[in-house]
Amino acid sequence: CSSLISIAIPNTIMTIGDGAFSGCYNLTSVTIPKNIKFLGNLIFDGCSSLTSVYIPNSVTSIGGYAFYKCSGLTSVNIPNSVTSIGEAAFYDCEGLTSVTIPNFVTSIEDFTFSGCSGLTSVTIPNSVTCIGNEAFSGCEGLTSVTIPNSVKSIGEHAFGNCSSLTSVNIPNSVNKISVHTFSGCDSLTSVTI
Repeated sequence: CSSLISIAIPNTIMTIGDGAFSGCYNLTSVTIPKNIKFLGNLIFDGCSSLTSVYIPNSVTSIGGYAFYKCSGLTSVNIPNSVTSIGEAAFYDCEGLTSVTIPNFVTSIEDFTFSGCSGLTSVTIPNSVTCIGNEAFSGCEGLTSVTIPNSVKSIGEHAFGNCSSLTSVNIPNSVNKISVHTFSGCDSLTSVTI
């Protein structure tokens, strides 16, 4: 539905299936009904005109590739009710500038924020134990990141090509730093392990 600009989803809706709005590249805004618990895989895949989305406190899970290539997305609220965010959920969301990951998310999956070149700040909670492969790769605007004491492993290319990243502190909890984790971080001048 490439001409679809806006849609009102009634609160009687309980489920929105995988890829429901995939390819609706003229869709500019959407409000998720308060009864929805899961955002399916690829639900807003390629919705490049989507600038904002409101996710209610009922949502507990955001599926893989949910906002894949939503390049116009500038802000997103992820409520504390969310306990899991699928891989590549915000892949190539170039307009996204900041994000706060909820307190009950335990893993930042592969490619979750990969290619979010406009991302300048990210808050990782103490619940996270694993940062996946290429989780923040290509986040060129990211200047600093705090890795909490809960994190045990950092995946391959997790911060690859974060060219503005100047310093990083790796806590005692980390027992695995994978290959090329900070590859291409040209501005990195200080690493504390």
